[in-house]
Amino acid sequence: MKHLHRRTVLASALCALALTAMPSWAFENKAQGISANEIVLGSSQPMTGTLAYMGKAVDEGIRTYFDIVNQQGGVHGRTIKLITYDDELKPAKSVANAKLLVERDKVLGMIGNIGHATNISAYSYSSTKGVPTIGALSISDLTSSPPREMLYVLPSPQSTETAAYIDYAVQELKAKKIAMLYQNDGWGKPAYDIAVKQLDSHGMQLVEAQSFERFATDLTSQVFKLKESQPDVVVVYALGQEAVQFFRAAEKLGWTPTVFGAGGLNDPKFVELLGNTPSQLYVASYYDAVEGDNPAIQSFFEHYKKLYPNSAPSSTALMGYSAAAVAVEALERAGPEPSREKVIAALNGMTEFDQKIGPAITFQALDAGPYSRRGQTGIALMQLKDQKFTPLGSGYIDPVQR
Repeated sequence: MKHLHRRTVLASALCALALTAMPSWAFENKAQGISANEIVLGSSQPMTGTLAYMGKAVDEGIRTYFDIVNQQGGVHGRTIKLITYDDELKPAKSVANAKLLVERDKVLGMIGNIGHATNISAYSYSSTKGVPTIGALSISDLTSSPPREMLYVLPSPQSTETAAYIDYAVQELKAKKIAMLYQNDGWGKPAYDIAVKQLDSHGMQLVEAQSFERFATDLTSQVFKLKESQPDVVVVYALGQEAVQFFRAAEKLGWTPTVFGAGGLNDPKFVELLGNTPSQLYVASYYDAVEGDNPAIQSFFEHYKKLYPNSAPSSTALMGYSAAAVAVEALERAGPEPSREKVIAALNGMTEFDQKIGPAITFQALDAGPYSRRGQTGIALMQLKDQKFTPLGSGYIDPVQR
């Protein structure tokens, strides 16, 4: 018993000595998702439900980027771990996920969350704990305006996208009558407001506007009224199955409209869901073409295919790439002894960061205006041809030009 007591005392003394030798930041940061060898980040995604294909692609994109970084030694010697929970694109679940990630998993920050309502709901909790949301994936201007201190949003917003749709329809397609279908929430309503404002600049008005509730299962009535207005172009802010419902209803009515759809439709999974359609479909892209010659995109998807052989390369996966690239850059800038505060400072000072797949990313001081927490403002227009999205013209359209 005496020998056991001596060994216990000796072990306690050695443990105390080791703890004394550790830097103070190591104690503080373990509760912030940072240990000697690892950094933990969390994500809340629609892994089931109508937009599961988007949540899955974003999650895979983030994981692929982190896997590449980890294989190269991580960030300042630490590998990055991602924990993802399913929110079904439901705000209440996004809050529950945020609580789990912050309180149980002790994440450094949230990353790549999809959706306006889900991001704002989760942020309402995570921000009270000083946890930043890095690369929130929402095109709703309401997600970034008014700007929120620790909510860093990607990609380009509807105020760029929708305005570009109206301008192209009027100037290039010579459309005289434009109608609109939009989801009646904080994602779709801002697009409607922007369309009205942009049409006004051309001396025009919407000839018809119809809305639908999220998770709607039948859009026949709305599509019938849109068809009756005989528009040259229809702007459609719907995603997933709701967007498919629009095209199916149009086909049943013998209508083949020219459509400008939300940028999130620029995805092979949506093309698969849609199948062949006689309608013309234009969308916005926040990145270079998936099947183009951008070397960073080609290299990324070579790695992606090895990790996820059953998943098709997509612009949605590139959204995950973009969020992950911003997170890694912020961690690099935060230095060898990172903290949430240092990561936030790094994000606040991020100017013209070249993510290599599309427009550079800039975050500004909180009081710099409505785009201060919006990393990108440029988009490229693409058209669906032969089941693939092909760029229209060259370069990015960016009316903000910060």
